[in-house]
Amino acid sequence: MDLHTARLELLLITAEELFGLANTPTSDDVFHGRAFTNPFGIMTHERIPHANRIADVREHPENIQWYYRLIVHRSSNELIGSISFHAAPDEQGMLEVGLGITESARGHGYASEALDALWRWAIEQPNVASLRYTVSPDNTASQAMIAHYPADYLGQQIDDEDGPEDIYQISTDTLREHFATVDGKAIT
Repeated sequence: MDLHTARLELLLITAEELFGLANTPTSDDVFHGRAFTNPFGIMTHERIPHANRIADVREHPENIQWYYRLIVHRSSNELIGSISFHAAPDEQGMLEVGLGITESARGHGYASEALDALWRWAIEQPNVASLRYTVSPDNTASQAMIAHYPADYLGQQIDDEDGPEDIYQISTDTLREHFATVDGKAIT
């Protein structure tokens, strides 16, 4: 279930890799056998993965598909970020996404490219009805990114780790129509 874009590979993390990342910092050896390099310490020197995601995959191995995809820049073969849903779809079919790009790779549209790819994949999965994106009101780059989608602003919440966050949500039907229009295939 790896995803491919014009410039990026979004490589689904394996359960073995996920479990190996339980302690931070972690050796880059956790990604042994992978063809990319990790000069920025993506996931190995960050406070992710979250314990709840590890526990979920231990209990429900099939849920690995909802979690971390390693964002690899195709031309440099470097791991530059990660993108993940916070959990499998909830009872209402909602998925919340989180992503991060290393600072030196920001400003080149990689986050938007990765988000597009993951959301395109998600809207084709059964039991997914909506996608949620939460972002700090002060994160102008992420605020600009979500503005390119016809997402509804639902208000603010206080995240225990990240503080105030704006909440945006979009239905899968609306997102399908958006992508069809962007791709030049308007739905009639």
